[in-house]
Amino acid sequence: MQNKVLKLDSKDNVLIALADLRRGEQISFRSQSYTLESDVPAKHKFATEDLAAGASITMYGVLVGKAMEPIRRGGLLTTRNIHHQAAAFQEKTEQYRWTAPDVSRWRQREFLGYRRSDGQAGTRNYWIVVPLVFCENRNIAVLKQAFEEELGFAAPQVYRRQVAELARLYADGRSEEIKTRALTGDATGPQRSRVFENVDGVRFLLHEGGCGGTREDSNNLCGLIAGYIHHPNVAGATVLSLGCQHAQIGILREELRKRNPKFDKPLVIVEQQQSGTEVAMLTEAIRNTFLGLMEANRCQRTREPLSSLCLGLKCGGSDGFSGLERYFPNFRNCAGWNRNSSTGAGARKLRTGSCN
Repeated sequence: MQNKVLKLDSKDNVLIALADLRRGEQISFRSQSYTLESDVPAKHKFATEDLAAGASITMYGVLVGKAMEPIRRGGLLTTRNIHHQAAAFQEKTEQYRWTAPDVSRWRQREFLGYRRSDGQAGTRNYWIVVPLVFCENRNIAVLKQAFEEELGFAAPQVYRRQVAELARLYADGRSEEIKTRALTGDATGPQRSRVFENVDGVRFLLHEGGCGGTREDSNNLCGLIAGYIHHPNVAGATVLSLGCQHAQIGILREELRKRNPKFDKPLVIVEQQQSGTEVAMLTEAIRNTFLGLMEANRCQRTREPLSSLCLGLKCGGSDGFSGLERYFPNFRNCAGWNRNSSTGAGARKLRTGSCN
């Protein structure tokens, strides 16, 4: 390993361990030498100078904490010897200049993804089902049960089979056997084969919004749902609407246009108050969703340049690279993990496929 530690900003008075470091170990970094006062686990920090009680802890070039007791140079920073503190907000005092790293060695790398018409490339091919208002959550659950079980996406029904076996014993008049019958927890058993081999799954989203709040709340919800539908891992969507809620279909369509003026993914929108009955609405939703899944199943994985891969990271605020390492443990072998770059907090976890 070239460096055992990382310094995020020249003004920092802490170093981040890139591997487990041992007490007494000599660490050399940028012409300075540090003797560790204690073990420092990977991704934890140690002081680069003697810190008195009340001294500032600086990381990312800003105040992040105060020492609660004296900490010697090379001492481990913990929740017992420091506490959180942040500087007041202010306008920037200097212009940041970022130098892009050399990525030439990765320009020819590819991954197997799903190319969307807007130029995005996804690593999965999902269909999503989502309500515009919480009143439709129960109907989403009905669709979830129907589609997951019949299309082969449902998890093994271990406990359902146990109940069915006991019910058969009771129906056959063999009630005494129920007390001693050995019930297996084995997940193996007859499973429905996948109907759509190129569809990775159907995802059913629930929420408690869409009505009862402000108009701005509903606009924001429609923007959030549009973001999910626009996601490169999504092939198409089914949206259930009641009809009288604040989050209207027109708002959703406008939010989709903001993200892609030429939006052309298959989109099924069903409104209960226009369908007449709940049964009619669900029947329409099932038929049109199935037709949409047929279209989504025509998508094939193709070789895509690594530059088309968009990584959504969560966490990352605790150190310079925890978002990458937590969610992509093999990332350094796959996509040129750069130890000297920090990650941003933000999007949901995104599972990636293999790189070539």
